[in-house]
Amino acid sequence: DASIYTRKTNDLILDRPLDPSTGYTVTATNVGEIKSDGLEADLGVNWFRPSEEGDFRWSTNLNFTAYETTVEDLGLDTDQVVYSGFNNLGNAAIEGEPLGVFFGSRVARDDNDNLLVGADGNYLTDADDGIIGDPNPDWVANLINTLSFKNFTLGFQWNYTQGGDVYSLTAATLLGRGLAGETANREDTYILPGLAPDGSQNDIAINNSSYYFSNIFTGPSELQVWDATTIRLQEASLSYSLPGKFLDKTPFGALTFTVSGQNLWYKAVNFPDSINFDPNVSGTGVGNGFGFDFLAGPSARRYGFSVKASF
Repeated sequence: DASIYTRKTNDLILDRPLDPSTGYTVTATNVGEIKSDGLEADLGVNWFRPSEEGDFRWSTNLNFTAYETTVEDLGLDTDQVVYSGFNNLGNAAIEGEPLGVFFGSRVARDDNDNLLVGADGNYLTDADDGIIGDPNPDWVANLINTLSFKNFTLGFQWNYTQGGDVYSLTAATLLGRGLAGETANREDTYILPGLAPDGSQNDIAINNSSYYFSNIFTGPSELQVWDATTIRLQEASLSYSLPGKFLDKTPFGALTFTVSGQNLWYKAVNFPDSINFDPNVSGTGVGNGFGFDFLAGPSARRYGFSVKASF
């Protein structure tokens, strides 16, 4: 099954800042218009069709989702609202842009979009904040397999998220403080790509500390944004159903035991190799914000055991 959709809605609810003198700091406002374009597809395959009860069976289900939500009109006296996080670093609703883009400090650029490097060899910060990332993924796919033989059933689900950005203070801190493997060679030198103050290609070498501390850690917020592409073993379970002959003299019609686990393994493929970072975090708490990590812990790995009985 597959579907392509376009939706428009006027239900864009944002938290707008208020003057603290009013006694409040934010107000939820239903404003504006957003447009969503997307594609959803679902494919199921039975690889083996058993002829008898208990024979081996294997089924696979693949679902795919891709969408983009664009702010078309805020219905306000401004063309942008930072509705989560901080005014100088947060999720923003900006007319003509995807909903939730990161708004914050960025590397200074010239009129041709070349990065600008100062006389000390470090990136310069633009005087004006701007868009520094988009947390919305390009697409998401889930692959679910179920295998059964006799009284055993094994199921597992892989998740793949392509694209999207995450602002990670955890990764920036580990690099800036020299706690990640990438910083181990203290004698490394770096030349940042961009233009020097005289307009020539930058050739000023900086040391390991300046590169990671003065740029990746304490530089413009744009430098703390990573691509959040992630592969994840979302769930796995193993079940055993007692044969009927063992239940004949019991009140049970069926009895199944299951061990399971969720969020068992992940790899954010575009993060530094030595940092096992989980992009599935929420540093802005409960609300509409997403894609920010302010030294947040990773999402939990969970294990469970269950018994299912019918009478």
